[in-house]
Amino acid sequence: MKDNIYEKKSVNKLILYFSLPAILSLIVEIMASVVDTAFAGHLGSISVDALTAMGLLTPVLNFFTAVQSLFAVSTSVFVAKYLNQKEQCSEYFFCGIIMTLIVSTLLSISFYFWLEPILKLLGAKEQVFTLAKTYLQIQLFSNLFSSMGYTLTSCIRAFGYPKIEMILTSLAVLVNILFNAFLVFGLHLGFAGLAYGTLMSEIFCAVSAWIWLSNRQMLRKIPQLSLSKFKNCTAHLAKLGIAQTIIQAMGGFTGFFVNNSLILHTASTYVAVWNVVQNIYTLFLMPTVGITQGVQTIIAYFSGQEKEKEKKQAIGSTITGTILYGLLSTICIFLFGDTLLSVFIEAGSFLQIAKNVLKIIFVTFPLIGIFYTIMTLLEVTGHELKAVGLILTRQILLMIPLVYFLPMVFPNQSTSIFFSVPIADVVAILVSVLFAIFL
Repeated sequence: MKDNIYEKKSVNKLILYFSLPAILSLIVEIMASVVDTAFAGHLGSISVDALTAMGLLTPVLNFFTAVQSLFAVSTSVFVAKYLNQKEQCSEYFFCGIIMTLIVSTLLSISFYFWLEPILKLLGAKEQVFTLAKTYLQIQLFSNLFSSMGYTLTSCIRAFGYPKIEMILTSLAVLVNILFNAFLVFGLHLGFAGLAYGTLMSEIFCAVSAWIWLSNRQMLRKIPQLSLSKFKNCTAHLAKLGIAQTIIQAMGGFTGFFVNNSLILHTASTYVAVWNVVQNIYTLFLMPTVGITQGVQTIIAYFSGQEKEKEKKQAIGSTITGTILYGLLSTICIFLFGDTLLSVFIEAGSFLQIAKNVLKIIFVTFPLIGIFYTIMTLLEVTGHELKAVGLILTRQILLMIPLVYFLPMVFPNQSTSIFFSVPIADVVAILVSVLFAIFL
């Protein structure tokens, strides 16, 4: 019977229907980093140092985001699961909010007391150290509002209002842009202005989400949680969220070693280059990730209904779509990379280095959709450990050894480190195909 959306729409229409909102959400999610990077690249004489500072801080900021997902993602899942059971829904909702506040506060306080040793470990020196310290001090305060905003907006989506989540997060990006422009160029606060701009956008997101939920009377009744029930809810939330936290933390973990190798084998300037091209790469990657995220429920439905033909069609269409998108993206990078980079950095030798690196890391981009599609297939068919294994293979087993090995093999090639990306991609894609064949 055609009594649900999966039966009413064709496979390709289902992919579009579920993927477009996911793509938009992911793009909005990373825009804060992209906006700050673009402004940092136009700070005049300190631009390179500012971009280097941001590049060195990327592993730390990625770690913050990973920890934020621990309770943000799991709280939204339990809210959706118990949406029709008001008492349980409320218990998990408020438990998630409380734990988000506790964990983010402890994390910021811990980093505050270890601020200088952490920056030295990251490789920050001289002016880069000063800029990074200023930026991170403000980000530690911003982390409190960012964590709360992440949890609240995720719950707004879980309550059944994904459009409201999109509006609030999009407005937060707009606030970030406006405050960046005003604080950096209007009040001449320089690099610190970028951190304050991000802080203002995170405050806006968290406060507006809280106001919206309050107006909808979703915060009207605080449940009476006993200590044992609170511990039980917290354990359930942490158990569900820990896998996603670990996967996200891997990106920051790998980023630390990439930066370390760049400083060891080249110059700190290359950290700035890596920061810029990584932001561009991530921005282009989001549609691929969004498509594969959107197709998750489609594959899960057809698997549950034992509709192998439709499931294979969904997988095939996803791979075809991501490959075509990857090809178009790579062509755009090779033809218009200069124009795109000029948004982030000013003309000069720095721009030429960035052009070469950007082309290197996009060589295998047309095929990366295969990796993400197969990883999605593994996640929704009960092979989550294999999916995590794919991420670990690419990020830990391949990337980290390669960023140290390649500069030793090609010591006269300053960009050799960046070939670790396409090499890791090729091997990871082959491993993912083998996983799919023997699934």
